[in-house]
Amino acid sequence: MILTLTANPSLDRTIELSGPVLRGQVQRAVWAGQQPGGKGVNVSRAVAAADRDTLALLPGDNDDPVLTGLDAIGLAHRSVPTGTPLRSNITVTEPDGTTTKINEPGSPLSLQTQSALLDLVVDEAADASWVVLAGSLPPGVDDDFYARAIERIRQLPQPPLIAVDTSGAPLAAALLASPDLIKPNAEELAELLHGAGLLRDAGLLHGAGINDEARARSDSGVSDPSDAAEPHQPVGCRDAAEPLGTTEPLNTADLHAIADRLESSPQLTARAAATLLTARGPHPRSILATLGAGGAVLAQPGTAWHAQHPPMGVVSTVGAGDSTLAGYLLGLTGGREPGAALAQAVAYGAAAARLRGTGVPSPGDARTDAVTVTPLTASAAAPAGKPTAPAGIPADATSHRHEGTTPDAEEAR
Repeated sequence: MILTLTANPSLDRTIELSGPVLRGQVQRAVWAGQQPGGKGVNVSRAVAAADRDTLALLPGDNDDPVLTGLDAIGLAHRSVPTGTPLRSNITVTEPDGTTTKINEPGSPLSLQTQSALLDLVVDEAADASWVVLAGSLPPGVDDDFYARAIERIRQLPQPPLIAVDTSGAPLAAALLASPDLIKPNAEELAELLHGAGLLRDAGLLHGAGINDEARARSDSGVSDPSDAAEPHQPVGCRDAAEPLGTTEPLNTADLHAIADRLESSPQLTARAAATLLTARGPHPRSILATLGAGGAVLAQPGTAWHAQHPPMGVVSTVGAGDSTLAGYLLGLTGGREPGAALAQAVAYGAAAARLRGTGVPSPGDARTDAVTVTPLTASAAAPAGKPTAPAGIPADATSHRHEGTTPDAEEAR
């Protein structure tokens, strides 16, 4: 069973326009819909669509529209009453696939509700193969909420594997508990490396389009004070000899420049992920980094793959990352080797991007045979000064179309 915990679920409303958004003007929608959502909920929906066992855990009252929506689609779930309504998120999509998302912060969770949620996930985790801790945290919930969940789950006699898909400070805090898998996008990976003081080790301070002052800030962990009005959340950091901690946020323009480099280079992404995997102190055990149209990179100690789907029309990108994670876990729990599971992950993400709203694909929607999987060489996956020989991957490995065969590697546990 794949168990999911969504601390800040939502009712996702989608509005589809016939043209670009026109600020300050009245426009008519050509389609509108709503679905129960939140990152963990979306993962469970995709797993259930594959007719595999899943259980979604979330806060919320039984008569809340999110909970009644889950009842309506028959998704197995358990909830902790809150006495307050769950949030609504609004997505506006344009014909070219441009997506604008407006997320409410959510209602605060009481300490009693937080404790009950942690108790619930530990109780259910005993029967799970994977636990997915996903999404933002509501106001008032400490950044270490997911880290505490990991620590408690790991106290079980036979703990399941744990995946984390969140961002900012909650992601950095979760890294302190060494989850089995994290699923950052390019910006989130860049932010984590900056917070850990590892951008230079990852080769991301050369040609990234950031100036010398910005490089000095990144190396020292000090950001531009002029960015204070619109900062990214601080993330975990460490200096060269310390475990992960905290630092000032990265300048927004610099972060975007680095993320653009990662999205355009799977080799650089693999090196960046390997740098984080080999950092001193607590760190994740594997990384599934999504790169938008650039596909995704899966990095494990000494091993990395890149997978990409052919270009296609995009309807909505909302929830595509959640389907990517679901596809990967479905692959692993279905007996696929990691490289083949990555192909399934990218196929699921691509299929989701072709659906309206926060729709999730079925196995028939995901064209795994269209995905190209490339084992990355040691030089691409290893940090500078730390050569690593990937198990089972020759130095002259070339791309191949995935047709049911898998790279020769074992799942990192």
